[in-house]
Amino acid sequence: LVKDHITSWTNEGDIIYDPFMGSGTTAMACIEYNRNYIGSELNKDYIDMGLKRFEPLLKQTKLF
Repeated sequence: LVKDHITSWTNEGDIIYDPFMGSGTTAMACIEYNRNYIGSELNKDYIDMGLKRFEPLLKQTKLF
């Protein structure tokens, strides 16, 4: 669902803001579809979970 909204409503290079980042599903889709991403999350458990999810993808794209 997230990927469909990102590709339907935004263009490559756009900035997408997710005020409730959670585990980073929207951020992952933004990286995959060449969108810039800003996210906010207050819960440290979700931040840690998101960082673990991002690590392999960011190393692959040489952003980390």
